[in-house]
Amino acid sequence: MGLSGHSLIFVITAGLWLGAGGTQILHAKDVKPGMVFKDCAACPEMIVLPTGRFSMGSTKGHRREQPVQNIIIAKPLAAARYETTFDEWDACHSAGGCTKNALDRDWGRGRRPVMNVLYADALEYTAWLSQRTGHTYRLPSESEWEYAARAGTSTEYWWGNIMKKGEANCRKCGTQWSGIQSAPVGSFKPNPWGLYDVHGNVLEYVQDCWSESHESLPLDATPKTTKICQSRVIKSGAWYYLPNVSRSASRARNDTRVFSYFIGFRVFREMD
Repeated sequence: MGLSGHSLIFVITAGLWLGAGGTQILHAKDVKPGMVFKDCAACPEMIVLPTGRFSMGSTKGHRREQPVQNIIIAKPLAAARYETTFDEWDACHSAGGCTKNALDRDWGRGRRPVMNVLYADALEYTAWLSQRTGHTYRLPSESEWEYAARAGTSTEYWWGNIMKKGEANCRKCGTQWSGIQSAPVGSFKPNPWGLYDVHGNVLEYVQDCWSESHESLPLDATPKTTKICQSRVIKSGAWYYLPNVSRSASRARNDTRVFSYFIGFRVFREMD
């Protein structure tokens, strides 16, 4: 199932959405793919994803992207349209929900993606959002992330198989930020489902523990985890890396004790 036309925009406050007809109660039946909403003024802008199925991984990529698995996304989800920004992070930090004052390397804060945060720091942010809104915010599983990034496509990038000049922030990708620093979120076109920067800018944490392949990957889109999980999967590529790392199927690992100026995250929200 895909999205077409323009997204509907709502602001949801305490279970209400604000539309052209005034304030109305939000019911589960009202939630449709493509609906854009915010649960609070400081909350990230979310978009409702369609349920469906997709082929995860790549037959042409590294063996860690294989075997290709047929994944079912049965539960309704919303994804943040943008990578979590410094503005959003700083709101959490000021409220006491996020311990760390993330460093920006003097690149600027505001609409740039937050970076220099650990996996555990990202969990603090999702816990704060969940506590503040009464809804379940979390990091996506690797399957959920790739499903949202592909947005119904099966090519290397959502627009095709070749990284075009100026399409994303990655090394040698022809932008003013490429190989230098992160770009403000939303500086490039969104994918067909309305998500920005799914290729490049900063790598994004997902819940899955690192594994060397897609063998034994849960087919219901739940994360692949183990009791001892020192490294997590990161997706999307970054300003620092060449285009190949930004492919939808590409996956890398990061030690949970390490943070970096090219790693951030994007939040998802359960809708049921």
